[in-house]
Amino acid sequence: MSLANTNIVTLIRKLVLRNNLSENEICLMINLILEGKVSETLLSALLVAFTMKGETALEIKIILQAIKKHAIRIRPNISGLLIDTCGTGGGMKSFNISTAAAVVACSAGCKVAKHGNRSVSSICGSADFLEYIGLDLNLPPEKVSEAIENIGIGFLFAPKYHPAMSNISAVRKKLGIRTIFNIIGPLCNPCTNISSQVIGIFDPSLIYTIASALKTGRDVNEIMLVHGYDGFDELSNTCENLILWIVEDQIKRIRLHPKMLNVQIANPKELLVDSKESSIKYTLQVIYGLATKEREDIVVMNASAALVMGRIAKDLREGVEIARTVIKQGKPERKLSELIHKYGNSFKLEEAERKFLL
Repeated sequence: MSLANTNIVTLIRKLVLRNNLSENEICLMINLILEGKVSETLLSALLVAFTMKGETALEIKIILQAIKKHAIRIRPNISGLLIDTCGTGGGMKSFNISTAAAVVACSAGCKVAKHGNRSVSSICGSADFLEYIGLDLNLPPEKVSEAIENIGIGFLFAPKYHPAMSNISAVRKKLGIRTIFNIIGPLCNPCTNISSQVIGIFDPSLIYTIASALKTGRDVNEIMLVHGYDGFDELSNTCENLILWIVEDQIKRIRLHPKMLNVQIANPKELLVDSKESSIKYTLQVIYGLATKEREDIVVMNASAALVMGRIAKDLREGVEIARTVIKQGKPERKLSELIHKYGNSFKLEEAERKFLL
């Protein structure tokens, strides 16, 4: 057995005993993984052991910093704020709420660098949705920057910007469970000038740990962590929500009920999907203004958070009103069409429209 794998075995034994790793051990572990020196078998065992132990703020912080150092970074030439919306996955099997919210927010004036991947622990990831409707996921970084600069939204397909994580992705796919990289992934946007992020957390026990990890030493000005108490890694219209809003070195805690935003309570069953196709259908319907009220409501709530972070709306209630208005005006539909026509295959979008909207 190589020295690298011997070191990993030692760390696995420590994790199995529910012991936290030291700073040096975390650095050793993540660097061995990112350099491709850990066998697939041991990496699987390590990820499962980490999940069983539970992640600490220090572990999340150091792993995040290491992944960003190995990433391919871009810096779109824009004036004003640049945001991202993303969820950790692993919670309720809903449609692509954060992706729809990103398109709606962009159509209302936000600049969005949407970072995402294919499904690992969900039914349909943001990359799965966008690829299906025609977006070219393999655009070179300069083209993604161009899309953000000219259209207001671009998609950063995680594998292209985090090549060192390719072996991790393969193992995660085989495991099919939530791992520490579900937590880390949404935090790793490769844009160096991201100003704020809205990040959905499905597990309430994690939200405070993640907030603690991000409180200091981050390269993003503001982060809004959101959790729906019924298990959504989004702001939910089915129940009360928890928001941890990180600004500078302060964490503001907010409890948000949908009725505070003039949003009616929905049945969670109205928001769930059982297939990739139903996820794509419901996501497109919201963007095109053809969705049920329940599905539109959860998207406008999350678009509202993005609009607040992008300084388009002064508060969440105004953000909901703005999001509803742009959907009625057809702006998200036009924005999505512009993105696909310039940076993808418009025939695929038209085919999806015929299949799911007519």
